Amino acid sequence: MSDKIICLCKGISEDTIIDAIKNGADTIEKVKEATGATTGHCHGSRCKGPIEELIAKYK
Repeated sequence: MSDKIICLCKGISEDTIIDAIKNGADTIEKVKEATGATTGHCHGSRCKGPIEELIAKYK
C-alpha cells in the first residue's frame, strides 16, 4: 500500500485511485466521479498525467 498523494488539492492517495481503477474507473472522468480527483483548485493540472499513467498500468 502506498501513502503517495496523487491529487494534492484534494489529498487523494495513489491507493484510492488504483482501487477506483480496479473497480471500473477506466477514464479520467470515471476516476473523477469515483474519487473526486481533479476537482480541486488546479482542476487536474497536476494530477491528470499521473492518473492517466495509473489507468494505463492498472485497467
